[in-house]
Amino acid sequence: MSHPSLITQDLTIRFGGHVAVNAVSCEFRPGELTVIVGPNGAGKTTYFNLISGQLMPSAGTVIKDGVDMTAMPPSTRARHGVGRAFQLTNLFPQLSVLENIRLAVQARSGDGWRFLTRTSSLTELSARAERYLEATKLSAVADVPASTLSHGDQRKLEVALLMAMEPDIYMFDEPTAGMSLDHAPDVLDLIAEIKHDKSKTILLVEHKMDVVRALADRIIVLHNGELIADGAPDEVMSSQIVRDVYLGKSTEAA
Repeated sequence: MSHPSLITQDLTIRFGGHVAVNAVSCEFRPGELTVIVGPNGAGKTTYFNLISGQLMPSAGTVIKDGVDMTAMPPSTRARHGVGRAFQLTNLFPQLSVLENIRLAVQARSGDGWRFLTRTSSLTELSARAERYLEATKLSAVADVPASTLSHGDQRKLEVALLMAMEPDIYMFDEPTAGMSLDHAPDVLDLIAEIKHDKSKTILLVEHKMDVVRALADRIIVLHNGELIADGAPDEVMSSQIVRDVYLGKSTEAA
């Protein structure tokens, strides 16, 4: 078994007297897609925010490849290879889709988010950006301002921006939320494609159980901020404790 790429140890956050995430310890490995499920208010997005750095924990640690990232801001974690989709929407709304992706490629190359760069470098950046355009099926809207995209294409742009940053760890928080039935498969296909790269670790918060069943190698269940189940999808979703958490309701409401 490969070494964990990401570890949370006793990760905890309190808001006043409320413990939103309570001592969650979990290891995530390359080549594995883990789906995080739980009822509304279970702490799923808060746990994501603790991993990606939007929130600082009250206790516990976040470790990536042996490096303690607990005190690092999101930008530093991103440079260490932790990438979270759907926090990057429309970095530059008035710029074209291609220009947005090219700036993400530029940032990954170490040039930062600068608009001025050598022509030769610009040509190489554009070539790399166009590869992400093709991968995300956005070539047809390459020259369209990001702000005018449909919701589905905005979601695809978010994935393209994340891919352009070339993270080791991909984090997707309800990637198909608000998407039409026509557009959702495109984003899920992109995630499945990323999954083929066994050097990548993928974490996914998702409510739709058909998506969970299609993509998950593993499921962890949060309830009242605590980790109550962790294992293979069939094993977890058939366990009595998970059934009790959902009060006998269909896990479609997860």
